[in-house]
Amino acid sequence: MKRLVDLTIEDLAATAVWRYEGGTGDEALVVPAERDSLSAMDEEVFLAATEFTLADGSPHPGFCFPVDDSGIDYLQPVIVTNERQVRFWFEGPVLAETLAAQWAALGRTGPDVFPVTFRCPVPVDGRIVTGVIPQIEFSPDVAAPPAPAAKSQADAEDVDAPRSTATGMRRANGSFLLARPVRARQPPRSGAEPGEKRRGPRHPVEMTVDFDQDSSQGTGVISNMSRGGMFVRTPRVPNTGPQLRLTVHLPDGRTLFLKGKVVRSAAGPEPSPNVPATGFGVRLAADSPDYAKFLSQLQNKPK
Repeated sequence: MKRLVDLTIEDLAATAVWRYEGGTGDEALVVPAERDSLSAMDEEVFLAATEFTLADGSPHPGFCFPVDDSGIDYLQPVIVTNERQVRFWFEGPVLAETLAAQWAALGRTGPDVFPVTFRCPVPVDGRIVTGVIPQIEFSPDVAAPPAPAAKSQADAEDVDAPRSTATGMRRANGSFLLARPVRARQPPRSGAEPGEKRRGPRHPVEMTVDFDQDSSQGTGVISNMSRGGMFVRTPRVPNTGPQLRLTVHLPDGRTLFLKGKVVRSAAGPEPSPNVPATGFGVRLAADSPDYAKFLSQLQNKPK
């Protein structure tokens, strides 16, 4: 068993598939798995060795969680170097110095990295997951810590500061968040079978949900829903893998009874053992006509 943050190039070369054992941030644990393929029907969560190519064509090894490729927050792609792991998805806003250290491990600056293409050679239900990463992104479900006030008006209006979302966003203290907040999109990919079902877009919502797993129970707030799953904000995160039962309280007073499993947990900005998890992503175990009907109503709701 290893910490996910300690996974090396040699580890991925020796074993292409690793099973997620639980934990968040620096304490997330994985173990090698004797698998040569993956499936959406798997009861456990796996990462797989992945091939990355930077904008200049240079190749780099790494990993992702390829079973659910409906968004970068579920794929969580990572390049592994001899110095450190280079992440493209963060649970909260990320500081410029954090990203600068990442790019230094690649011998690049931010603009020289993107777009990054990736390919996971471990098949998922018979298909090869590929895609393009245009920039660093982070979750809007985890709020940024409050920034200190600007030192001066000149600092807050520095015309030499980067403006685009690909290079940076101004913070009140004059530093920059070199990332873009998104509700994750479907990344471009090839190798999908004709007529394959897509999980579809995420719809922002605010609904209470009760959940239980074995003897553990909790309550949270759903912040977005898609055809394949949802994200739940809560300080009490269930375990990854075992089946989760969910009772969704709809705005009209009705309830939906669903089943799924936790496929990711989200911690605060710059996750660490001292930062508690603030939510989790769920992949639904089966289609529900009532759930599909509610999503259709969300999609057709006037803007």
